[in-house]
Amino acid sequence: MSKILNLYWALFHFWMRFPEKIRYLLVGGYNTVISYALYALFLWKWGHPQWALFWSFFISSINSYWTQKIYVFNTRGHVLREYTRCLFSWGISYLMNVALLEGFLWLHLNEYFAQFVALILVTINSYLMLKYIAFQNHKRRMV
Repeated sequence: MSKILNLYWALFHFWMRFPEKIRYLLVGGYNTVISYALYALFLWKWGHPQWALFWSFFISSINSYWTQKIYVFNTRGHVLREYTRCLFSWGISYLMNVALLEGFLWLHLNEYFAQFVALILVTINSYLMLKYIAFQNHKRRMV
């Protein structure tokens, strides 16, 4: 077990040498894939884009919080306070996503493609809000 932990910490220290924006792109890309896969699954199952969007945001927010906290911003902040700020940031992003999705659907784009385009814009907004709102006041770990 200690070999596995040693390997994890060695990889973690290597990972943390990458610039924050690169880590966000990789972790954010992973989180976006999870969120989009959930959206596609729920859209296929229920056939309603806004319900699919709501549930994919809801479920992926928990995974996203922990991956952003640990692997991107690497903070020691209070979990409940940070998660609340993340939810606020994601709430703004969610409303932005709702508006973009509706706008793209109004333009008669395919539901899957419309969400794909919206996710690109929402991801940029999410990075800025997480960096400057959710994780801004917390001490960074030194690794």
